[in-house]
Amino acid sequence: MLAFTLGLRFYRSKRYGALARFMSFASITGIAVGVFALIVGLSAMNGFEYELKNRVLSVIPAAEITSNSPYFVNEKECIDSLLSSSDILAVAPVVRTEAVLNNGGNFAPIALLGVDPKKEAKVIDIERFLSVKLDALNTDSENEYSVILGEECARRLNLLAGDSVKVILSNALKDNNGNPLSRPADAVLKVVGTLKIGGELDASFALISIDSAKSILDIKGPNSFHIKVKDMLNVRDEVLKAAVNFPQSAQLQTWMTTQGKLYHDIQMIRSIMNLVMLLVMAVASFNIVSNLIMAVSEKSREIAVLLTAGATRGLIIRTFTVMGVISGACGTFIGVIVGCILSLTLTPVLSFIESIFNIKLLNPKIYFIDFIPSQLLISDVIMVACCALCMSFIASLYPAVKASKIKPAQELCGN
Repeated sequence: MLAFTLGLRFYRSKRYGALARFMSFASITGIAVGVFALIVGLSAMNGFEYELKNRVLSVIPAAEITSNSPYFVNEKECIDSLLSSSDILAVAPVVRTEAVLNNGGNFAPIALLGVDPKKEAKVIDIERFLSVKLDALNTDSENEYSVILGEECARRLNLLAGDSVKVILSNALKDNNGNPLSRPADAVLKVVGTLKIGGELDASFALISIDSAKSILDIKGPNSFHIKVKDMLNVRDEVLKAAVNFPQSAQLQTWMTTQGKLYHDIQMIRSIMNLVMLLVMAVASFNIVSNLIMAVSEKSREIAVLLTAGATRGLIIRTFTVMGVISGACGTFIGVIVGCILSLTLTPVLSFIESIFNIKLLNPKIYFIDFIPSQLLISDVIMVACCALCMSFIASLYPAVKASKIKPAQELCGN
């Protein structure tokens, strides 16, 4: 307690020189900038990771098994084989094919997915991105199949709910060996709703019922299975373990294959940001060293008096360590307050800036979102604050030890 009282009084005492005051200001400012920038950066990375999981991974299955033949002959046996593993939470049959939509001479390539609405809803959480319920796919008419189009795809083709569009499938007709015939198949689809996720998925994604897809492709079973697993980060090992006794030749693709690069990029940027901001705080901590060395020089006579009066060298070390930590704590407090406020308002602030300058920081045609997300985590704030305080403490040790080595006789005699 005595060390804290002395350190606080020394810290609040008047500095003799402008340079000392500037060094004190620079150390506080540097740490504050590093802390607030790191908090904001981590919040942005948390936001991107949340949106990736909440949007993209909500409509993309954790894993997909695709048949090497035209379709899976025994659907039930395949599903039972996968569900025999406790790591597999749900399996949904799917018919997947590449197709081209044609509306009055406007063409758009798409990935056409035939799904069972009830089973698919157990694997992916897609309904919250749809303008209608997934069950709307079961409202086929006699000559038209119901389809839910990506919003961007519908916009490009000038399609609204209730409009009809022609779909062309180049590999729909197959001979007895499963080889595609030269003449493409076509069908008429009726738009019953749209899908809005963000990014390229909105431009290249369409859903129909699995029965409609089987009818168009003239196949008797699904050609893919969508799989939901317990651990998204260990998805490949879990599915391979479950598929040991899979009854038919097939290929495995996981979300890490299609979206893993984006996930790893977020983690890499997070690591680089941590390193850069920690270096910024480390540089600011050097100002604490310089500031305390000046304080030791200015307070050398006071230190000598304390030592003469019976103060231990340990007390002197603790006193000047307290001075350094107080300086770091001031910068940390300012940085935390500013960082938290900016993190909580980052999305609307950047949206306001975009509207003023008429710019887009994220291109929705490239990225899966068109805004800068932010998610503030208390754990990040605590981690950053602790790192800043630890750096301040470490930076204070050398000047504090130097202060404890002052020789009272020399200082008081003026030598």
